[in-house]
Amino acid sequence: MDVPTGQAPPPRHLDVRRLGLLRDLERLGTVTAVARRAHLTPTAVSQQLKTLEREAGASLLRRVGRRVELTDAGRVLCEAAGEVEQALERVQARWDDYHGEVRGTVRLSVFPTAAQGLLPHLLTTLARHPGLELEVVEADLHGDEYAARTDLADVVLAHRASVDGAWSGAVSQALWRRRGVRVVDLVEEPLDVGVPPGHPLAGTTRPVEVEDVRAETWVGVPAGWPFDRALLAWFAAAGAPAPQVTHRFADLRTQQALVGAGHGLALLPRHAARLGDTGPGAGSGAGRPVLLPTAAPVQTRRIAALARADQAERAAVRVVLEALREVAPRYSGHAAVPTVPTVPTSPTSRGDREGG
Repeated sequence: MDVPTGQAPPPRHLDVRRLGLLRDLERLGTVTAVARRAHLTPTAVSQQLKTLEREAGASLLRRVGRRVELTDAGRVLCEAAGEVEQALERVQARWDDYHGEVRGTVRLSVFPTAAQGLLPHLLTTLARHPGLELEVVEADLHGDEYAARTDLADVVLAHRASVDGAWSGAVSQALWRRRGVRVVDLVEEPLDVGVPPGHPLAGTTRPVEVEDVRAETWVGVPAGWPFDRALLAWFAAAGAPAPQVTHRFADLRTQQALVGAGHGLALLPRHAARLGDTGPGAGSGAGRPVLLPTAAPVQTRRIAALARADQAERAAVRVVLEALREVAPRYSGHAAVPTVPTVPTSPTSRGDREGG
């Protein structure tokens, strides 16, 4: 077809699979990582991206040192590719709804206490969907690191100390916007002061003031971790010097063991610290920390499920997210709420750590 003089030729259709590779490059940062995800060689990925540039009639990538990054045109096309991904997932979801079945694999990333407190109830709730398989991996990260985790898992259970603000705070808005991360709030959990059973405060019924514990030594998490910042913020709000932290551990159980044995106090997530306790007065027996609420400003952590916007359109992912909403009250020991019909699964687990 002849093109009139002075007019650009009509654009060629853009290949959806190549658009997906461009989107993955924006998310993952390197051609090697994209190749690994797509089960291709890096050379094949580079060739596909060059073909996409020819189709688009514009330079989409530029080399910066040993890395490549998106040009302005590449970012525009990448954002549009995200809309295509969501549209395709909506089409598939509507088709699944039409057939009245939920099928496929959902990869769920969990941190340790969420796995202990939520996963058993989630698996029970999902057991009505034999066509849905839940693959579970374990990872405990910090704050905005969870946004990047949504590139590796369909649903990410994440936690964040209230001292760090909203999930998509001003510092991280660009990161979260690029990935189109959706947040489903599940639990807000108080951070309590854990004291040894024989401690003078163990029998108190009032909230603990900083003045009550400013001279104590503490068992904490690594410096700079969210719970560490929460402890510092609590002391700072009372005008007290920073607390003396003599032991630091990532593992919650290690912190509890040291507190229970009388080697310091700790700021502990209330429901996670009580997981596994049974019976009246559980958690206050010999060798187990007694949990006491803090006086204002009360420190908390928030637990949420995160998913990329395109993945959140999948019928199977929607079912998992809704099931998490339903079972969330069980984490804090509330009565069960009606569950959504939903997957038997054979979860696999790869360990990490937890300590806030």
